[in-house]
Amino acid sequence: MDTTQHTNEIEQNYDDNPYYSFSYEQSAPEHLAAVAHVFGLSAPDVSKARVLELGCAAGRNLIPFAVRNPGARAIGVDLSSAQVKEGRQNIKRLKLKNVELRQQDLTTLGEVDGKFDYIICHGVYSWVPQAVQQAILRVCSENLSADGIAYLGYKTYPGWKSREIVRDAMLLRAGGLKGAGERLAHGRGMLDFLREHARKDSVLARAVEQDHEMVNNSDAGFSAYVNHDYLASSNAPCYFQDFTKRIDEHGLAYLADANLPSMFASNYGDEIGRLLLAECGHSQVLTEQYLDFVSDRAFRTSLIVHKERAGGIHYRVEHERLRKLHLAASLKCADGDVRMDDSPQRFDAENGNSIILNHAIDKAAAIELERMWPFTVSFDELKRDVRTRLGNDAALPDSDIEARLDVFFNAMVVRGLGRFRLHPLTRSSGNARLHAAVRNYPAGLPRGQMAHTFNPWHQPVQMDAVTQLLLPHIDGSRNEADLLGILSKAVKEGALTVSRAAGENDEADERIVLARELKRALKRLCA
Repeated sequence: MDTTQHTNEIEQNYDDNPYYSFSYEQSAPEHLAAVAHVFGLSAPDVSKARVLELGCAAGRNLIPFAVRNPGARAIGVDLSSAQVKEGRQNIKRLKLKNVELRQQDLTTLGEVDGKFDYIICHGVYSWVPQAVQQAILRVCSENLSADGIAYLGYKTYPGWKSREIVRDAMLLRAGGLKGAGERLAHGRGMLDFLREHARKDSVLARAVEQDHEMVNNSDAGFSAYVNHDYLASSNAPCYFQDFTKRIDEHGLAYLADANLPSMFASNYGDEIGRLLLAECGHSQVLTEQYLDFVSDRAFRTSLIVHKERAGGIHYRVEHERLRKLHLAASLKCADGDVRMDDSPQRFDAENGNSIILNHAIDKAAAIELERMWPFTVSFDELKRDVRTRLGNDAALPDSDIEARLDVFFNAMVVRGLGRFRLHPLTRSSGNARLHAAVRNYPAGLPRGQMAHTFNPWHQPVQMDAVTQLLLPHIDGSRNEADLLGILSKAVKEGALTVSRAAGENDEADERIVLARELKRALKRLCA
């Protein structure tokens, strides 16, 4: 099949089966800038940045950025005219003036209205033929500003090796069919057959068992994913080392992974860290390639820069750079009440990871971060709040607090226990308030897509019953008592039911339950 025919087939596939897009947290330019800072590179001012997304679908990864940064400019390019049309209608409905979508083939894309500070390409590179992959790297090289950062999310080996077996089996039965629904049904049927009849101790049987539940999920979003990942004509994962060689040919260099904790061998255990240091020396690429095998990694989110900047990258994380970050973390003590002493206690982070804290300073920092969550604090703010919590003990000099917080900050960033930015993310003053586009966003979603909006961390926020009820009213005109009254009225009218915790079983507890639900919803929305 020639490139033109292949491109036409891909366009038709995405027109007929739109890929449900979301805001991808790790692709946020604010995050890319902060990661670059951690490793010693400066990044353009996000608030005034020019951002280009390749393969933007209906623009749902660009729209949240445009809302947060009215002084920035965002352009999205996609092959699918149907998705671009849908995105343009949504942008018009949300009254956004700083984001634009264009329908165009990446292989014919040249310079796009000058240079861009951030280029994003999530979930495209591995789904297109080699000629289009080359075009993506060329476009990044030609359109990235001198100090800009590009982000590419792509499928990798070894994790996709086993999935390729599943894909090949599904295509054996469904590959000759045309309709997406028919292809999906036949592909799923093949997996059901192999789950029943494949030799139980075979690699194939294990691969089928690994993917069976996800492939057979009837949710529209999963169905679209399976159609495009397992049944599409193009599927081209690669090893990380090979990817770095390809970008080198285009004058680009690897900076980091947006999933920053995945880069450090120490996060995989002391023995792995020691062995890989001896084996790989100071080669970051080789270390990460080994770690991909250790973790059976199937997807990467690589940050790349112009090759001329590679000499300024420093993979040894320095405290001086970390002190300039603004940190947010939810750390809940899993060992009863916090003891403000040096006894060890486990704290659980929002992402499911844990850390043992065995110093009063660290525990005080965890308490203060939890109190501020989901908003950020600076190093100096945290130092001030820790001292206040511990009391103005003259025997505890600032240097001791700073030394402990340096190590604490490092753990939050390197181990992925917190989130971080170069600029503060703070609660709006006065009543809770969300941008009109955030409040109106769910109404523009296509039928079948998970109902959601987005928050300032560039995360999709799923619309549960409480959030759906509250969202239109979080416009700054109502205080928390007003919002609580809206929930109470909905409960009384039977429009809302809430689950009580153990012991909360009478009417007197209703307001406590609703207040907790209100606080939870506001935190998820960062309102």
